Amino acid sequence: MKINLIFFISEFGLGGAGNSIYKLCKNLSVDKYKISIICLNKCYYKDQLNNMGIKVFEVKSKRTAMAMIEIKKITVKLLKNNYKNIFASNIYYSNILSVFFLRNLNMKMILIERTPHQELSIYYNFFDFVKKNFLKILIKFTFHKANECISNSHYISNEYNKIYNLNFKTIYPPSFDGKIFRKSLKSSKNKIYFGTICRLSKEKNLSSLIKILSNFKNNFFLEIIGEGPEKEKLLSLRKKLHLEKQIKFSGKVSPDKIKTHFKKFDFYLNSSDFEGFPNTAVEALSHNVPVIASQSHGGINEILKGKKFGYIYKDQYELQKILKQVFSKKIKFIFNQSELFKHLNQFSETNNLKMYNNLFKKVK
Repeated sequence: MKINLIFFISEFGLGGAGNSIYKLCKNLSVDKYKISIICLNKCYYKDQLNNMGIKVFEVKSKRTAMAMIEIKKITVKLLKNNYKNIFASNIYYSNILSVFFLRNLNMKMILIERTPHQELSIYYNFFDFVKKNFLKILIKFTFHKANECISNSHYISNEYNKIYNLNFKTIYPPSFDGKIFRKSLKSSKNKIYFGTICRLSKEKNLSSLIKILSNFKNNFFLEIIGEGPEKEKLLSLRKKLHLEKQIKFSGKVSPDKIKTHFKKFDFYLNSSDFEGFPNTAVEALSHNVPVIASQSHGGINEILKGKKFGYIYKDQYELQKILKQVFSKKIKFIFNQSELFKHLNQFSETNNLKMYNNLFKKVK
């Protein structure tokens, strides 16, 4: 029986969730699947998806809850007789609302969670505290009504299973394209070249990273790739610390051009307070670039295999110690290439496709 697969994601941009869905859609067989995408506002990959014969429905709304009536109408029209209908929702706001509004439709529902539960225990203000605790209650009463729950790391699966007595399964995102790019980490440059790729938002904690690097003055160069609401604050901080020559903001970079940036990096930095599965850390390793990352309550331990392929720090004090070792040239990583390939292969597009094919086939 052919599968009628409907993906729902609130933001279909260049982020991890959007890239993962796009790669999966690209690899799924057109003979076995009829695929549709529902998202809010603009889909970055709309033209490419349309060229694959995949319909993209862009619902004009800033709030997921307000859009659900329209999303339900679209979903009802997309359902097909003599097909196995599957609705795959992404990330907890959309997941909660999908269960509330759509669970009675004639389809199997899969919830894909890409955010550590720990995010719901980090509060930036009182409103954030109220909102996130309310979300915990909603998760408790909705997620168990789905046919399947999937996360992008064992860490997240274990969190949700333990807290809510669920049965999350893990499918790693398609972060590795099967190629290892050789790179000598012995740089001829006097300065150490750091790079980071992320949305410029509060939870990425870039301001703390910049402040710590400022202690090393002229010994480094940091390239920050991405856009976001914190950009002006970060530019002001760069100016205040007189780091205009040391820190470059490169804005958004398309996926086909990102490889040229990785080739320049001596180390890749990830400073997030929380991160589901940092795909860019996998990409860095595929370029033989070691990763220095915060303990961000997601898949980072699985990516770095403990300290096998980089360093994980618990707090700013530990980061300072690691950076001192980096600048004193005491930290050197030379990866065993066959071991690295074997490790990264679990995050490959091929493995991701195999696991999702099995999931869609077996979901009851």
